[in-house]
Amino acid sequence: MKQLSKVMSIVYHLYPGIIITAGFVLLAPWVMKYGFPPQFALLLCIIILAVPVLLAHLLRVKKQEHLPSLSAVNGFTNKLSNGKLIGYSIALVAFAFIVWGAAQPLNLYISNKFFGWLPSWYTVQDFAGYSKNKILITLVCNLGLNGLLAPYIEELYFRGYLLPRMNSWGKSAFLVNVILFSLYHFWQPYVYVTLFISLLPMVYLVYKTKDLRLSILTHTLLNVIGALLSFALLLKK
Repeated sequence: MKQLSKVMSIVYHLYPGIIITAGFVLLAPWVMKYGFPPQFALLLCIIILAVPVLLAHLLRVKKQEHLPSLSAVNGFTNKLSNGKLIGYSIALVAFAFIVWGAAQPLNLYISNKFFGWLPSWYTVQDFAGYSKNKILITLVCNLGLNGLLAPYIEELYFRGYLLPRMNSWGKSAFLVNVILFSLYHFWQPYVYVTLFISLLPMVYLVYKTKDLRLSILTHTLLNVIGALLSFALLLKK
């Protein structure tokens, strides 16, 4: 397994986020023109930018390292017992939701204090002012793209590919991975602190257990539950 230099590990963590954010900035005004919330632009970016960019990078690694399949790019192939896998994942999901719930005032403060200069559609995450039909379309797409597709591709890239190749960072590799993965979300700079705290235990456990399935399952559950909660809020209105 070819190891990455510190500089390249930083570049490989961040450049996809720059591309995705550029796409979001370009697409958000366009989707709002047609009555969709700006979140729909991010979902478009998943399918037309994030997934193609990350997969293209992984396919290039497969070719360079002469690997038999795309899944062989994953350096964490250990397998926990099903009981530990499910138990760890449930605990990690619960921890992440507690952090996100408690951090909402902090996220709002950071957004207003440091990112108030950004257009409102960049930082406002609610669906106020949009039709129920357009919101429903957005939420359905969110469940499929952000709930199921994105977590698998992101975890294969950030934890399966990058983290095992970050030995140049020594024992702090998992910590650097969490920091850089949080920074990768340039389209959500106001949640950097929340992302870091909520994801740190997950990345640490994946790093220690060497089982990528743990982060894939946890990340997927987090996004799917979040998407379903959004559906529940819409139905209450």
